[in-house]
Amino acid sequence: MGILDLINAVEGIYLLYGYTIAFLASLIEISPMGWTIPGGTLLALGGFYAYSGKLSLLGILLFSWLGAWSTFILAYLLGNSTGYALVKKFRQEEKAKKAKLLLERHGATILTTSMMANFTRFWVAYIAGTEGYSFLRFLFYSAVASLAWSSLMVVVGYLAGSERARLQWVLAKLGILSWIIFAAVGIFLYLMARRDFKAVKQEK
Repeated sequence: MGILDLINAVEGIYLLYGYTIAFLASLIEISPMGWTIPGGTLLALGGFYAYSGKLSLLGILLFSWLGAWSTFILAYLLGNSTGYALVKKFRQEEKAKKAKLLLERHGATILTTSMMANFTRFWVAYIAGTEGYSFLRFLFYSAVASLAWSSLMVVVGYLAGSERARLQWVLAKLGILSWIIFAAVGIFLYLMARRDFKAVKQEK
Protein backbone atom coordinates (compact mmCIF):
# COMPACT_ATOMS: atom_id res chain seq x y z
CA MET A 1 0.00 0.00 0.00
CA GLY A 2 1.35 3.40 -0.98
CA ILE A 3 1.00 6.65 0.94
CA LEU A 4 -1.81 7.76 -1.38
CA ASP A 5 -3.68 4.52 -0.65
CA LEU A 6 -3.19 5.14 3.07
CA ILE A 7 -4.55 8.70 2.78
CA ASN A 8 -7.63 7.38 0.99
CA ALA A 9 -8.06 4.54 3.51
CA VAL A 10 -7.92 6.92 6.47
CA GLU A 11 -10.38 9.17 4.67
CA GLY A 12 -12.81 6.25 4.56
CA ILE A 13 -12.55 5.90 8.32
CA TYR A 14 -13.14 9.62 8.79
CA LEU A 15 -16.18 9.58 6.54
CA LEU A 16 -17.70 6.93 8.83
CA TYR A 17 -16.54 8.12 12.26
CA GLY A 18 -15.11 11.59 11.69
CA TYR A 19 -17.21 13.46 14.23
CA THR A 20 -16.69 10.80 16.90
CA ILE A 21 -12.93 10.85 16.25
CA ALA A 22 -12.87 14.65 16.52
CA PHE A 23 -14.80 14.59 19.81
CA LEU A 24 -12.72 11.86 21.46
CA ALA A 25 -9.40 13.22 20.17
CA SER A 26 -9.96 16.66 21.68
CA LEU A 27 -11.48 15.22 24.88
CA ILE A 28 -8.46 12.98 25.52
CA GLU A 29 -5.93 15.57 24.35
CA ILE A 30 -7.05 18.04 27.04
CA SER A 31 -7.00 15.43 29.80
CA PRO A 32 -3.89 14.32 31.74
CA MET A 33 -3.75 11.37 29.31
CA GLY A 34 -3.30 13.67 26.33
CA TRP A 35 0.21 12.34 25.72
CA THR A 36 -1.24 8.96 24.67
CA ILE A 37 -2.64 10.16 21.33
CA PRO A 38 -1.73 12.81 18.72
CA GLY A 39 -4.94 14.70 19.41
CA GLY A 40 -3.99 17.83 17.51
CA THR A 41 -2.98 15.78 14.47
CA LEU A 42 -6.29 13.90 14.49
CA LEU A 43 -8.20 17.18 14.56
CA ALA A 44 -6.07 18.53 11.72
CA LEU A 45 -6.89 15.38 9.72
CA GLY A 46 -10.56 16.10 10.28
CA GLY A 47 -10.10 19.54 8.76
CA PHE A 48 -8.02 18.05 5.94
CA TYR A 49 -10.74 15.61 4.91
CA ALA A 50 -13.51 18.18 5.43
CA TYR A 51 -12.08 20.25 2.57
CA SER A 52 -13.46 17.73 0.07
CA GLY A 53 -16.98 18.57 1.24
CA LYS A 54 -17.73 14.95 2.18
CA LEU A 55 -17.43 15.92 5.83
CA SER A 56 -18.93 19.05 7.33
CA LEU A 57 -16.23 21.49 8.43
CA LEU A 58 -18.72 22.99 10.87
CA GLY A 59 -19.42 19.51 12.25
CA ILE A 60 -15.71 18.77 12.79
CA LEU A 61 -15.25 22.15 14.46
CA LEU A 62 -18.31 21.65 16.66
CA PHE A 63 -17.41 18.16 17.89
CA SER A 64 -13.75 19.12 18.39
CA TRP A 65 -14.84 22.07 20.50
CA LEU A 66 -17.36 20.06 22.52
CA GLY A 67 -14.77 17.37 23.27
CA ALA A 68 -12.26 19.87 24.64
CA TRP A 69 -14.90 21.85 26.49
CA SER A 70 -16.31 18.68 28.07
CA THR A 71 -12.91 17.85 29.57
CA PHE A 72 -12.59 21.34 31.05
CA ILE A 73 -16.04 21.10 32.60
CA LEU A 74 -15.33 17.62 33.99
CA ALA A 75 -12.03 18.87 35.44
CA TYR A 76 -13.83 21.77 37.14
CA LEU A 77 -16.56 19.50 38.56
CA LEU A 78 -13.96 16.98 39.70
CA GLY A 79 -12.01 19.69 41.48
CA ASN A 80 -15.18 21.05 43.03
CA SER A 81 -16.19 17.65 44.40
CA THR A 82 -12.82 16.18 45.44
CA GLY A 83 -10.94 19.24 46.64
CA TYR A 84 -7.19 18.78 46.53
CA ALA A 85 -7.31 14.97 46.56
CA LEU A 86 -5.98 14.58 43.01
CA VAL A 87 -3.48 17.37 43.49
CA LYS A 88 -1.94 15.45 46.39
CA LYS A 89 -2.17 12.11 44.60
CA PHE A 90 -0.29 13.41 41.56
CA ARG A 91 1.97 15.64 43.68
CA GLN A 92 0.92 18.85 41.97
CA GLU A 93 0.98 21.06 45.09
CA GLU A 94 3.32 23.66 43.63
CA LYS A 95 1.29 23.98 40.45
CA ALA A 96 -1.86 24.20 42.55
CA LYS A 97 -0.46 27.11 44.55
CA LYS A 98 0.59 28.94 41.40
CA ALA A 99 -2.75 28.28 39.73
CA LYS A 100 -4.61 29.56 42.78
CA LEU A 101 -2.54 32.74 42.88
CA LEU A 102 -2.94 33.32 39.16
CA LEU A 103 -6.69 32.78 39.35
CA GLU A 104 -6.97 35.31 42.17
CA ARG A 105 -4.97 37.95 40.33
CA HIS A 106 -5.77 37.30 36.68
CA GLY A 107 -8.89 35.12 36.68
CA ALA A 108 -10.27 35.67 33.18
CA THR A 109 -6.91 36.04 31.48
CA ILE A 110 -5.28 33.00 33.03
CA LEU A 111 -8.33 30.80 32.45
CA THR A 112 -8.40 31.65 28.76
CA THR A 113 -4.67 31.46 28.05
CA SER A 114 -3.51 28.66 30.35
CA MET A 115 -6.23 26.32 29.15
CA MET A 116 -4.61 26.41 25.71
CA ALA A 117 -1.22 25.20 26.99
CA ASN A 118 -0.12 21.58 27.45
CA PHE A 119 0.02 20.16 31.00
CA THR A 120 -1.37 23.29 32.67
CA ARG A 121 -4.83 23.42 31.13
CA PHE A 122 -6.38 20.46 32.96
CA TRP A 123 -4.98 21.47 36.33
CA VAL A 124 -5.99 25.12 36.04
CA ALA A 125 -9.55 24.00 35.31
CA TYR A 126 -9.34 21.55 38.23
CA ILE A 127 -8.08 24.22 40.63
CA ALA A 128 -10.79 26.61 39.44
CA GLY A 129 -13.32 24.05 40.65
CA THR A 130 -11.44 23.39 43.88
CA GLU A 131 -11.35 27.09 44.70
CA GLY A 132 -15.01 27.60 43.86
CA TYR A 133 -14.38 29.95 40.95
CA SER A 134 -17.67 31.18 39.45
CA PHE A 135 -19.03 28.29 37.37
CA LEU A 136 -20.79 30.56 34.89
CA ARG A 137 -17.61 32.55 34.30
CA PHE A 138 -15.65 29.33 34.01
CA LEU A 139 -18.07 28.03 31.40
CA PHE A 140 -17.58 31.14 29.29
CA TYR A 141 -13.78 31.33 29.49
CA SER A 142 -13.27 27.59 29.06
CA ALA A 143 -15.58 27.70 26.03
CA VAL A 144 -13.43 30.45 24.50
CA ALA A 145 -10.18 28.59 25.22
CA SER A 146 -11.41 25.25 23.88
CA LEU A 147 -12.93 26.85 20.78
CA ALA A 148 -9.72 28.75 20.01
CA TRP A 149 -7.51 25.66 20.40
CA SER A 150 -9.71 23.23 18.48
CA SER A 151 -10.41 25.73 15.69
CA LEU A 152 -6.70 26.33 15.21
CA MET A 153 -6.01 22.61 14.77
CA VAL A 154 -8.93 22.03 12.39
CA VAL A 155 -8.30 25.13 10.28
CA VAL A 156 -4.63 24.18 9.82
CA GLY A 157 -5.78 20.82 8.47
CA TYR A 158 -8.42 22.45 6.28
CA LEU A 159 -5.84 24.74 4.70
CA ALA A 160 -3.63 21.71 4.06
CA GLY A 161 -6.64 20.06 2.42
CA SER A 162 -6.80 22.89 -0.09
CA GLU A 163 -3.38 21.71 -1.30
CA ARG A 164 -4.33 18.04 -1.36
CA ALA A 165 -3.99 17.64 -5.12
CA ARG A 166 -0.50 19.09 -5.04
CA LEU A 167 0.41 16.98 -2.02
CA GLN A 168 -0.76 13.80 -3.72
CA TRP A 169 1.21 14.69 -6.85
CA VAL A 170 4.37 15.20 -4.77
CA LEU A 171 3.86 11.92 -2.88
CA ALA A 172 3.33 10.06 -6.15
CA LYS A 173 6.60 11.46 -7.47
CA LEU A 174 8.50 10.64 -4.30
CA GLY A 175 7.45 6.99 -4.30
CA ILE A 176 9.37 5.00 -1.66
CA LEU A 177 10.84 8.22 -0.27
CA SER A 178 7.35 9.24 0.84
CA TRP A 179 7.27 6.19 3.14
CA ILE A 180 10.61 7.22 4.63
CA ILE A 181 9.24 10.69 5.34
CA PHE A 182 6.06 9.18 6.78
CA ALA A 183 8.11 6.90 9.05
CA ALA A 184 10.29 9.82 10.15
CA VAL A 185 7.19 11.83 11.12
CA GLY A 186 5.82 8.83 13.01
CA ILE A 187 9.07 8.39 14.92
CA PHE A 188 9.13 12.09 15.74
CA LEU A 189 5.58 11.97 17.13
CA TYR A 190 6.45 8.86 19.15
CA LEU A 191 9.52 10.52 20.65
CA MET A 192 7.52 13.62 21.53
CA ALA A 193 4.86 11.49 23.24
CA ARG A 194 7.56 9.53 25.08
CA ARG A 195 9.19 12.74 26.28
CA ASP A 196 5.84 14.06 27.54
CA PHE A 197 5.17 10.74 29.31
CA LYS A 198 8.54 10.91 31.07
CA ALA A 199 7.78 14.48 32.13
CA VAL A 200 4.49 13.35 33.64
CA LYS A 201 6.18 10.49 35.52
CA GLN A 202 8.84 12.81 36.93
CA GLU A 203 6.17 15.17 38.23
CA LYS A 204 4.46 12.39 40.20
